[in-house]
Amino acid sequence: MNDIEIYKILIVDDSPTTLSLLCALLSKEQTYSVYQADNAEKAIKIAREIIPDIIISDYYMPGTDGIEFCRQVRNDAEISSSIFILLTAETDISKKINGLEQGIDDYIEKSISAKVLLGKVKAFLKIKTLQNDLIKEKQKLQAANEQLERNVKQLVGVLLKILEIHIPGSSKRADDARAIAEYITKEFELDPEKTKKILFAATLHEIGKIGLPEKIAKADLRHLTQKEIEIYRQFPLVGSLILSTITGYKDAAYDVGHLLENYDGSGTPDGLMKEEISIGARILRAINLQEELFMMGHSFQDAIAKIREAIGTLLDPYITTHLINYLSDKKRGAAITSKKISIEELKSGMVLEEDVYSVSGIKILPKGIKLNDRMVEIIKERNIVDPIVGGVAIR
Repeated sequence: MNDIEIYKILIVDDSPTTLSLLCALLSKEQTYSVYQADNAEKAIKIAREIIPDIIISDYYMPGTDGIEFCRQVRNDAEISSSIFILLTAETDISKKINGLEQGIDDYIEKSISAKVLLGKVKAFLKIKTLQNDLIKEKQKLQAANEQLERNVKQLVGVLLKILEIHIPGSSKRADDARAIAEYITKEFELDPEKTKKILFAATLHEIGKIGLPEKIAKADLRHLTQKEIEIYRQFPLVGSLILSTITGYKDAAYDVGHLLENYDGSGTPDGLMKEEISIGARILRAINLQEELFMMGHSFQDAIAKIREAIGTLLDPYITTHLINYLSDKKRGAAITSKKISIEELKSGMVLEEDVYSVSGIKILPKGIKLNDRMVEIIKERNIVDPIVGGVAIR
């Protein structure tokens, strides 16, 4: 047997006679639960307790009148969706229009017949039922989306851990890639959803490398044979296949799969050029190139020079400008706000300016953390078995 839905109706009027008549009329309906109040102050308290489907209020009442009462209802998040009907003998059209602008759903003349009143209430309750159904569906959809986002975040964490095991140092590159993508997307003023997908792709742009032979995945690109380079350049397609299985992230998978497309059309897999290449893939192309340059041991100046040389051939000119700005700002900021010290100089109370990585690529401690004695010990102990090259950056 289906549950019968009970509708809550709140009647507000300073006239005991009107209250009594309306309550008696509406209470005849078995599916109505009727409540009453003789002023707006009491009505607000009752409304917050019961969350009425419909409020039927008198226009003129001592203290707070019907229009002000309606304004208070609309400004209260808990009860703002209640249908608000005003009882009135008012004939001034301008006043009625003002009431509608304040949130009144309808007016009912005090001289209206009982049959018409009941008909209007039933009509509005049908609307209210539809509103409630829409709200429930929206809540279900929102809950499903929130659960999906939680699942995706967990999956990203797992994938990055797997990649870090396969290619030490990839976690830091993922963080850096996301930061670069975030910087560049702001310059394009993209919509939030598109930006989210691009940042997702940037974070996992290397995920396809888990399918590469270890020798190729960890090798200096300068030392690979032509055949090995061809194998290496398959990682975006593998990454795209992996990401395409994640619900809602087809665009991100596409961007990763096309991160080796070149601006002049000489890239892979489809030989796209200029704006034929998605903006996400063009951003990833720039990120990937600067990564490869630094991984091959180029100095900052040499890397920037080579990035400039790639403008218009490998890279989108506009995106490249912002990439260079980002890298330059980051280097300048690091030089001003931080300094490198040796492991032996580390002390409790110092704040890390950069993530601390061992030579094998294992992240030991994250940037921004304030060191305590135990953390200093951990760094020194790790340095013995897995050295930290170049010292530690502190603020």
